Amino acid sequence: MTPRDEQKHEAAREAAKLVENGMFVGLGTGSTTAHFIDALSERMRLETLKITCAATSVATERRAAELGIKVMPLDTVVDLAVDGADEIEFGTLHLIKGLGGALLREKQIADSSRSFVVIADESKLVDHLGEHSKLPVEIVEFACARTVARIAELGISPTIRLADANDPYRTDNGNLIVDCRVGPDLEAMALDLALKTIAGVVETGLFTTGCAAAIVGFADGTTRRFEGDHFARIGVAASIATLRQLSLPQPREKPIIAVMGVSASGKSTIGAMLAACLNVPFVDGDDLHPQQNRDKMHAGYALDDHDRLPWLHSIAGTLRSWRMAGSGGVMVSSLLTRRYRDLVRTGCPDLILVNLEGEHAILATRIASRHGHFMPPTLLDSQFATLEPPGPDETVISVRVDASPIEILKIIMRSFSILA
Repeated sequence: MTPRDEQKHEAAREAAKLVENGMFVGLGTGSTTAHFIDALSERMRLETLKITCAATSVATERRAAELGIKVMPLDTVVDLAVDGADEIEFGTLHLIKGLGGALLREKQIADSSRSFVVIADESKLVDHLGEHSKLPVEIVEFACARTVARIAELGISPTIRLADANDPYRTDNGNLIVDCRVGPDLEAMALDLALKTIAGVVETGLFTTGCAAAIVGFADGTTRRFEGDHFARIGVAASIATLRQLSLPQPREKPIIAVMGVSASGKSTIGAMLAACLNVPFVDGDDLHPQQNRDKMHAGYALDDHDRLPWLHSIAGTLRSWRMAGSGGVMVSSLLTRRYRDLVRTGCPDLILVNLEGEHAILATRIASRHGHFMPPTLLDSQFATLEPPGPDETVISVRVDASPIEILKIIMRSFSILA
């Protein structure tokens, strides 16, 4: 094994530790991902790990099948996707991918993942994208010469990739790849959007949202984990990118909002997306629980009112700081009782509640499918028993959780005009 392969191997083994029993895992394409697939196979053999996978290429699907890994169609959300990268930009975790020709399927799986993790050797870590790699762009064959000419207008020197001396390379989707040379002044997000305005462009190898972490192997045998932004880490970056293109109505002033509801109602997801739409600070109230509370919940015990007082105090303090700064903000917290809501309102009397409502059966199913969450399903009954819905004297936007997150956000954003 070459030194570079050893770095890939170590990064892949570290990523394989993230896989939990019962997960639906996205498998990337390329030499680094091959190490990850091997590490998964080893864990399945030694630990009786049971998983299903979605593959980003025919080659990956075949390799997984050879190792006894079950591959399924991409027809639901992926718990964890792990893939390689051709370049990883330091400071942003923006990526160039697709030199292996699987960029469209790789991006589909990445966008469908709760957590998208990239693995690589240290040579892939760059100061700016385009430092070493060309940018792959997938295009349809029809009128390809015209499409290439339009791409060239952007000043990025496109060349159709060849499979051999005479024939163009074809992706698993039957499309062509254009490799483009980009300069050090590359603005990745702007170029990605510009390329997608060209008819005939299917997808680009620029991955500018959603990378939760990059695990990089180094020459000394160690690995380092580089964290993505908060929205990528909680798996909502792709949805936020979609929302930002919708030009949703904005309130006249930055509001201070508490997103409330029982466990599995989607508070963290909706709260993060709402904060991004409003361009205001975001805090997940769970992060304000003292460790004593976390340990108690993880052990399966319900918190009592005395346990919650320090937590509610921290929430009220955060709301107060937003009010004093005039920044607005979104807080996520269950706030199941009127007493709790009144306590946190001491920090912001004008607090707007977003109440996420859902049926017990739907939420129980969500909890059962969670991985790595400290809230046992058995506590859902107690939360429903405790819940006191907001009263008519509270400022509230109530939304059913059986719609998609984007539909929920559209309802919330349009409701601010009614409250004004």
